[in-house]
Amino acid sequence: MSEVSGTPLTSGGLASPFVELLPITGAAISVFDQGRRASLIHATDATAARLEEMQFDLGEGPSFDAFKTAALVSAPDLTATEQWPAFLRSAAELTVGAIFTFPLMLGAACTGTVTCYRSTPGSLDERSAEIGTSLCRAVAGPAFRRAILLAEHESPDQDAPIESRREIHQATGMVLGQLEVNATDAFSRIRAYAFSSGYTVQEIAHAVVSRRLNFAELPE
Repeated sequence: MSEVSGTPLTSGGLASPFVELLPITGAAISVFDQGRRASLIHATDATAARLEEMQFDLGEGPSFDAFKTAALVSAPDLTATEQWPAFLRSAAELTVGAIFTFPLMLGAACTGTVTCYRSTPGSLDERSAEIGTSLCRAVAGPAFRRAILLAEHESPDQDAPIESRREIHQATGMVLGQLEVNATDAFSRIRAYAFSSGYTVQEIAHAVVSRRLNFAELPE
């Protein structure tokens, strides 16, 4: 377990310290593979998870820009930015006023992003940006290890087409938001439901992404 300014960083709540130490509402951590496919590792709330899901669906947004440039991407007022038009149209359904996305660096390599949002417009000052960067250094290793663990859980499905694997990632992010659990637990719930219902993981993932199945509405 790592610590930043006395804040413990556990594998189940890697994004939580960003909310505790920065003037933001929520945060989500995603790790990208070599094919630039993203895996949602942890989100502090359903809105943070939904923002990542929208970007994965559309293929655009601050996470992709931060990953590409390995630099902080700031949008202190979403109503005043002209970037990512498709993403902004989708994000308009959420209570999000500002987004700040940090690159997740392991040494010189950018392995993912941390997307922070505010419910109202507002900027990050220099000190907050420094704290965010320090937090990213602390969580980069644990987040990357979590991504490897998630990939290992998905190993039976690695022969599936890229589109199917992408849909599984999307479904994992959606279930994460529905149940407010971490990515590993969300994927485990998908696998367990697929096993118990006699369907494949891909079929359950498709049902989740097409909004025919909501894990929050399932009986305990």
